[in-house]
Amino acid sequence: MITPPTEKCGLVARQLRLNRETLDNWPLYRSHREAVADLICRPPQPASARLCILGAGNCNDLDLARFTGRFAQMDLVDLDRQAMAVGVQRQSPPDPGSIRLHGDIDLTGILKNLDTWERHRPGRESIDHCIREARAFAGLPFLGRFEVAASMCLLSQIVESVVSVTGPKALPLELVRTLRQRHMRLLEELLAPGGVGYLVTDFALEPGGGHPTRKTHPASENAPASPGDAFLGVNPQEICALARNDALLRTRVRQVRMSPSWLWRQNPRRTLRVCAIQFQRNPCLD
Repeated sequence: MITPPTEKCGLVARQLRLNRETLDNWPLYRSHREAVADLICRPPQPASARLCILGAGNCNDLDLARFTGRFAQMDLVDLDRQAMAVGVQRQSPPDPGSIRLHGDIDLTGILKNLDTWERHRPGRESIDHCIREARAFAGLPFLGRFEVAASMCLLSQIVESVVSVTGPKALPLELVRTLRQRHMRLLEELLAPGGVGYLVTDFALEPGGGHPTRKTHPASENAPASPGDAFLGVNPQEICALARNDALLRTRVRQVRMSPSWLWRQNPRRTLRVCAIQFQRNPCLD
């Protein structure tokens, strides 16, 4: 067993604790896991294709056997290296040597700064500092480029990290928008020319708890989730608009679209609606 990281800031420790609490939820995630694998494995890829997953956690939502059978290399990135290692060991995929783990990575660049904020009363100077730090986050250039990169329900966790410090009434919306923009740009940066990115996100609570086999509506322009129904910061329509209109992204990505939604039974009492925003990096870019 790998020793958990020590001396973590409060928000990192919180995420590690959540990973421990959801470790045994593998059976509940089945339909969600299948939906994710179907989405990522459907487009044809060359035999040498590489896959990067942001927010891998316990790997409960990742079918590692299916992915290692489809991709020559798979890089998993998360704050919690131990959770990833345990998840890989539990699934025992046929080619574990093709999986690389990258732990202790804060994909926002601001968690330590957030931990210095006064609870529920963030000052303007603190907020502005975090906005600058989020915009300046260097990304993950050491990983190289991938044919496919996916963020696994990570954006809602990023927003929730801010809410856990500020509370919903003092939530700095400009910071949330900055974090969302930087996360989308990070996915684009990880892609090789012509590569495909997926921002998989939970965006609404299913009324009454729901059941994972229940049929759901498509999260598309024809049947969108209304802003009042979607979680703050992860409305699929808003993310698609960001990808199409952001000054940088609109020159670097194309074919932005939303998948049909599906249900994720996160725990016995909580079911979430999920969809993916898919896009392709411009093949003409270096």
